[in-house]
Amino acid sequence: MVTPNGEGDRTAAVVGLQFGDEGKGKITDYLSGSYDVVVRFNGGTNAGHTVVTDDGTFKFHLLPSGSLRTSYVVLGSGMVIDPISLIPEIEIVKKVNPALRIIVSRNAHVVTKMHRQLDVEEEKIRSSLMIGTTAQGIGPTYEDKYARTGIRMGDITNFNVVKEKIETMYRMHSNLLSGTEFSDPEKRNEMAQALYDAGLKIKEYLDYTEMAIDRLYSQGKRILFEGAQGVLLDPDFGFYPFVTSSNTISASIYTGTGFSLRKVNRIIGVAKAYVSKVGEGPFPTEITDDLAKQLRDLGGEYGTTTGRPRRVGWLDLPMLRYAVRIDDVDELAITKVDTLGMLDRVKVCKQYLLDGKPIDYVPRDMETIKKIEPVYEEFDGWGSISDSISGRKISIDQLPPKLVKYIKFIEDQLGKSVGIISMGKERNRTVRIIK
Repeated sequence: MVTPNGEGDRTAAVVGLQFGDEGKGKITDYLSGSYDVVVRFNGGTNAGHTVVTDDGTFKFHLLPSGSLRTSYVVLGSGMVIDPISLIPEIEIVKKVNPALRIIVSRNAHVVTKMHRQLDVEEEKIRSSLMIGTTAQGIGPTYEDKYARTGIRMGDITNFNVVKEKIETMYRMHSNLLSGTEFSDPEKRNEMAQALYDAGLKIKEYLDYTEMAIDRLYSQGKRILFEGAQGVLLDPDFGFYPFVTSSNTISASIYTGTGFSLRKVNRIIGVAKAYVSKVGEGPFPTEITDDLAKQLRDLGGEYGTTTGRPRRVGWLDLPMLRYAVRIDDVDELAITKVDTLGMLDRVKVCKQYLLDGKPIDYVPRDMETIKKIEPVYEEFDGWGSISDSISGRKISIDQLPPKLVKYIKFIEDQLGKSVGIISMGKERNRTVRIIK
């Protein structure tokens, strides 16, 4: 049940329902004012979240988006962390929220410059199966984690341990790294020193976060979990191999933090009013004509991490229905409704046809998904949305009637309520819908 202030229960999670880039950061920031703790449980610098406030524009890559308003933030053990990149993020956030307590998992794995190079080299080998990786070293870091040769955050306060592990990693990957700067022992030594120096700066934040979260929960703190990426990028449930390297679904809260999913009272699934995607892979509702550029420019659809233009397409309800089920979503948050509304006509994919016949599932093998034919429902655009409703709790009937029709169609198709809508990047242009 939603609490009287309409901002969720004692524990809640914000997760993405598409290909990432849904606007989770803004929703997390909006909700975080009602929570004491914000926890991130997966991914690394490949996930970028942008938050716009009166204090400026903040682009988060490692710290949770709720860092600006909450009292504690936690980087869980399911993450992979570049400690050198983390330091300036901490410095920026501390200027806005000086009382913020930061807790970083000792067991989270460390992203190094060598991992970034491996990301590039591995992408070359994939050739026609190129993923379109962000080249942030995320995949190779998870590879080393599961090969049991990785560096953990708790290691980087000991120079000898860091140096030994870097040498082991180099030997494991020497066939890919032999022609790069990392074949030079001195470069590897410099990297070890830089990681050690960073480790000394963040030593005060390191803890066993599964214990820290449990302590905070036992103290009665309200906790919000922030996911990175989206369901369709999950390596088990997304469009493999065009996926990320960590599990992105709500269940990975448990594996990424040690906090039981059974204790999470509410799961809020975030979807854009249309769909955007960075990287390669199937995209059944993709728009590829001049309308794509128009929508991309209206929505500022360029990656937070890479700056790459995002692919865009119509809202895909079969995919969304699948994601809602996988994430066991209680409530929907729909972002960028102002952007989509500026189009004269809006389409929504309500069903797939395969070989001319309706199907009630989302195929995830590459040959089948290429044969999918989307069936669309069309709506009139609803134009601009008055700023007078921004930052308020309103009745759905206070929205433009054409937008209400669009929202109710989504609710009817998915069997879930839309509780939040968002317009643009500014924090105050977020609306809680009371029904």
